[in-house]
Amino acid sequence: MLSIIIVTYNSIKYLPDFLDSIFEQSYYKNSQSPPDIFIVDNASTDKTVQFIKQNFPTVHLMRNVNNIGLSRAWNQAIQMTSGEFILVMNPDLILDKDFIKQALKIIQADQSIGSLGGKLYQLKVSSINEDELPTFVKSSIIDSCGLQAFKSRRFVERGAGMVDRGHFKRQEEVFGFSGACAIYRRRALEQIKFNNEYFDEDFFIYQEDIDMAWRLRLAGWNAVYTPKAIAYHHRRARSQNRANWLSIIKYRRQKQNFINYHSYKNHLLLLYKNSLPVNFLKHFSFIFIYELKKFIYVLILENSTLRKTIRDLFKLRKKIKQKRKLNMRLKRVKAGELQQWFE
Repeated sequence: MLSIIIVTYNSIKYLPDFLDSIFEQSYYKNSQSPPDIFIVDNASTDKTVQFIKQNFPTVHLMRNVNNIGLSRAWNQAIQMTSGEFILVMNPDLILDKDFIKQALKIIQADQSIGSLGGKLYQLKVSSINEDELPTFVKSSIIDSCGLQAFKSRRFVERGAGMVDRGHFKRQEEVFGFSGACAIYRRRALEQIKFNNEYFDEDFFIYQEDIDMAWRLRLAGWNAVYTPKAIAYHHRRARSQNRANWLSIIKYRRQKQNFINYHSYKNHLLLLYKNSLPVNFLKHFSFIFIYELKKFIYVLILENSTLRKTIRDLFKLRKKIKQKRKLNMRLKRVKAGELQQWFE
């Protein structure tokens, strides 16, 4: 019924609480059946693999010799599963005990739902010792209630950083979900895949979840948010949904070049693969201003990011074109239907 897939990379500090929260799910307690968990480890150098083998022997574990990227590892896991629904999660999570029960109840009842997500709160680190695993504390600060899209084609986590005072308390459709925690219908993933790629493997890391959300929307699948499915997420890269440009630049300067490169390159891939011409032209002024600011920034302060992006987009040009053709061929919605999601 449900397969759970996880990609790990030096994740030992999260695994005890994370895996315990899966095995303690009321869904499995009530059915008296073990969870169907597939973990792909991307060449961890800590004790991640050892811990899983010793403490959770029923978990299906595959270890890659090298770090092959998040999207490719997720695809490996999906190909090894058989569940009608697939729960994709990062290991830096703790699930509420009723998360799976509440989520499955909704997605099973509506065949139009291609993806479903719940209400994620921030998970805080209360203490850490070099010789011990960290202690995590659940908060009432919202981490994500789905993805929010703007006319500029900027995407953020809905509600990120807000103290929950009854916000986002009703079930509703959203653009899509963060890959930190989302349930996908296998039939939807099979419909939109490119060859054997469910998640686009040209997205080594970052924005592959936005790409997935956009492709599912183009193909006519709904994305439903429910506040009844609750989880807690330790997000190291904070969503900048309320920040001004100065704070965004300051935040970006603190990140590694590797991260900034993939973030910039993948955003351009995202636009080319999924944009409908009518909507692109309608929102052109918003997109142009946003992209111009980013281009000027990388040109002046991240010239290596720009050079690598141009080089790799040129190398990928034929493959990207094929992927766009597939997305447009699978399109089941009118431009106006998709346009409503860009605020």
